[in-house]
Parts: sequence; C-alpha cells; structure tokens
Amino acid sequence: MKISVENLSKIVNQNEIVFKNLTYTFEQNKRYALVGPNGSGKSTLLKIISHNIKPTNGRVDYEIDGKIIQNSQSFNYYGFIAPYLAIYEELLPLEHIKIIAKIRKIPYSKEMAMELLQEFQLDKHYLKPIKFFSSGMKQRMKFLLSLLHKPSILLLDEPFSNLDEIGIKIFEKNINDYTKNGILIIASNDKREISLTDSYLNILDYK
Repeated sequence: MKISVENLSKIVNQNEIVFKNLTYTFEQNKRYALVGPNGSGKSTLLKIISHNIKPTNGRVDYEIDGKIIQNSQSFNYYGFIAPYLAIYEELLPLEHIKIIAKIRKIPYSKEMAMELLQEFQLDKHYLKPIKFFSSGMKQRMKFLLSLLHKPSILLLDEPFSNLDEIGIKIFEKNINDYTKNGILIIASNDKREISLTDSYLNILDYK
C-alpha cells in the first residue's frame, strides 16, 4: 500500500498560495508528520489526502498491490480524526456506534460496542448522551468511531487535542496497533505527537 501525491497545489487566490508542486509518496509501515506554522496548510493537505477537498492542481492516489483505488472508495481505507470533525452529540454512544457500523456495513453487536467503549474508557458513560461528554471524552469517541472498520491508514489532525494523560496513552496504544502494517500521517506541531512518526514533510518547503 502507498499514497502517491503528485504535483499537488492549493491556491486560494493570486495572493495566497497554500502550497504548490508538492510531490511525495507515503509508504506502508511508515509514519509521517506534516509540520509547519499555524495556517501553513497542514490541515488543508490532510483534507486533500483524504479526498475531502479538491486540490487546485495535481492528484492523490491510493495504491494497493499495484491497483489504484478510486477516490470515491478511499474512505474505506482510512480513519480520520480532527478537532473540527463533528459527531452526533444527541445520541448515546451505543447508538452512534450502531449508525457508523451500518454506514460502514460492519456487523454490530452490543457486546462489540461495549468492548470498544471499554478500550477507550468510555464504558461507564454508555447511557449518557454524548453532548454531556467532556471535550477529551468526545475526542476519544471520535477516535473509536474512526477505527470501527479497522483502517490501515490513519490521518490525524492534532490528535491529542483536549486529551489528558490517560487519553493520550489510549491514543498512543491504538495508533501503534493500527499502523503496524499501515500508514500514519499526523498534521501537528506538538512534539509529543510528532514523536510518534519516523519522518516529516514541512509545508514551508512547498510555498
């Protein structure tokens, strides 16, 4: 598996070039950090890699065993976590897991869902609507939901946001588990988050 980025550019207007002519290959069994100052385009690049927004020029391809995956199917291969991603806060945790499982066409059972909640230390709150969760608990819930389909690619934007030490350790364990044979890309300037990676791509090199 690999993710190929070729001649990628994102231009807002003639006075704002987010990045340009970016060519890079993200390879299996490796971990990468997207770094750069606030507003440099880290989150934008992550969204383009996930095919959530389109670049001005260039392309991003997912390749598995020599076969290019259609952009519309790329979501089947990655988990995406970011502070700006919303969850359905009116739902109970089990309800939310059931909905995502249905969307992902994953067999659902209460036993499976409770095991996941326990893994993320949310099982004691399974009867509480998510809107009453703390910000750190909501972040853990987002990570849980992103892992339901057991993705081989993790795309993380500032994943430790709002987490306490316990939450960070939970994230570190799951990041390690899910990227042993996959690809990890983190957009961050946080030293602890970057320490999880092997190499980095500096957005400022593509201005």
